[in-house]
Amino acid sequence: MRKTLLYAVLGASFCAGPAHADVWDLQTDNDNTLDTDNELVHGTTQTHDLGALPGPLADEDWYRMPSKPYASYELIVDGVSGDLGVKVLEFARLALDGTILQNGAPAVAGSGGYARALRWANSTSSTVTEFVRVSGGMCGTACGADDVYSIRARETTVSLSRFNAVGSQATVLLTQNVSERPVNVTYYFWSATGALLKAVPLANHPPKALDVLNVGAIPELAGQSGHVTVAHDGGYGVVNIKAVALEPTTGFSFDTPGTYIPY
Repeated sequence: MRKTLLYAVLGASFCAGPAHADVWDLQTDNDNTLDTDNELVHGTTQTHDLGALPGPLADEDWYRMPSKPYASYELIVDGVSGDLGVKVLEFARLALDGTILQNGAPAVAGSGGYARALRWANSTSSTVTEFVRVSGGMCGTACGADDVYSIRARETTVSLSRFNAVGSQATVLLTQNVSERPVNVTYYFWSATGALLKAVPLANHPPKALDVLNVGAIPELAGQSGHVTVAHDGGYGVVNIKAVALEPTTGFSFDTPGTYIPY
């Protein structure tokens, strides 16, 4: 009797359709339009599908994406199942009116492009909320619940807890681009009380290159001390940076490594 019941249960499970991975599509308040409530923040990792909606209609997954002031971000779509055809998949960042601001690119330059990335920085003094959309699977209205992908959100801002250009001490920033593509970097120098003292851009920092910035040579920072944040479009871990403070009178030096927000 027990074996018969077990076989019946197993048979029912094998005959059942695949589990629907994308619970956001099943809600009355779903993620199919600009009205989505699904908001991405640092550390978010979700699995979605592009299974066709009733009609049938091709599925679109929309996300809200807030960017903090003077901060940078990276979104990656990976784990894409074969029928979606990642090279025709749309992965885009959009303004609140639906205008496309940026399209996804291969996460690793020179690769097959099966993992896609969006990387950008918010250089304004306000939080900016935009949208991200994933759509356009190659299977179209034939896509099913097994046509899945993962999306991952990371803040990529680097923080350094100390710089000093007071008296004879001088801080030098050493910035390495460890990636295979140029990156755009902006250093934000803050006072100990949190006032923005100066923003210093570093455009098109070449792959594998090292930049040396003498903080003491920047007039607005003479006689100042505080901390530094660094925004860039290189992705998580791509900008390797440290501050070295030199004290000529004693020969002492103080190293302050840059840190990413852990996840």
